Amino acid sequence: MIRPVTAVLVVLTVLATAACGFNPSNYVMPGTGVGGPTYRLDVEFSSLLSLPAGADVRSNGTKVGSLHSISLTPACAVAHLDLTTAVRFPRGTRAELRQTTVLGDIYLALLPPRGGTDPPLGDGDTIPLRDTDPGPQVEDILQRIALFVNGGSITRLQDAFDRLDSVLPRDPAETRDLAAGITANLRDAAADTADIDRMLAATDQLAQRLAGMRDRLGFMFSDTARRRLERVPEFMTAVLNVVIDINTLTTGLDWLIPRLPHLNEFLDKIAPLLREPSPSATESRGNGAAAMTLTQDKVIPFLLGPNVNIRQVSVAGPGDVTKDAVVLLQMIGALR
Repeated sequence: MIRPVTAVLVVLTVLATAACGFNPSNYVMPGTGVGGPTYRLDVEFSSLLSLPAGADVRSNGTKVGSLHSISLTPACAVAHLDLTTAVRFPRGTRAELRQTTVLGDIYLALLPPRGGTDPPLGDGDTIPLRDTDPGPQVEDILQRIALFVNGGSITRLQDAFDRLDSVLPRDPAETRDLAAGITANLRDAAADTADIDRMLAATDQLAQRLAGMRDRLGFMFSDTARRRLERVPEFMTAVLNVVIDINTLTTGLDWLIPRLPHLNEFLDKIAPLLREPSPSATESRGNGAAAMTLTQDKVIPFLLGPNVNIRQVSVAGPGDVTKDAVVLLQMIGALR
């Protein structure tokens, strides 16, 4: 009897020692794998909490593989999948963690894109982190439910109903009339959906026009526009002064208005006196041409260099003053 007891104690001691470093989630249970040839596919997740080794990999409700192992990187957790070669997934396939029920087993779902024409994923390829979703964990769901129940959400909802009840009329007939009015307004709004569509379309067009006028609107609200806007009163004052001056000038020329109809007759009579017909448009004849010639050839040269040409000096009267006159003219430079 001593030997069997000793053997049992030895076995229990060995199992207890080995159990200290044993984690069941690191080992695949028999019968959980995939039969036949497989290929390896790596999937990156931000979290793989409570996902045991050997978890099912499904697509469209069908098991297509199983989880072989999990490894960690500085950026994410990587799930290494063994998938049957009978099923291929195109690039762009998404991966999500799902559950059959709230407390059911977690499995990994592969969601290929609809109508995808990309080449299939091969052995050793990776579904990147941007195409994966760990989904809500059971702990998170229970925590949110507890927060909703115990955190005051229901209480606040009850307070909202109490406030609504305090606002509504005490008379049920008034409440029915109010509800009927609201119903009629909603019915009218539902019947006028075409007008609402036009309003939305007009709003969209206005938004597009404003987007196209972004540079102009920016200038309108810029410092330059503000400075110019500040000068508008000065500009309006100047314009008003000009209008007043024009009004004054018009008032001063009132005497000319009755004579305007005779202006053409006056010009018809004075034009032949100033100019005569000439064979060339560049040639002027008549009194006007003579006046221009006199001005250009005589008056302007005289004004620019005036001089007097004295040809003879004579003295009329008693006495001999010729010598004195000649000396005087020589002194002023008129004679040499």
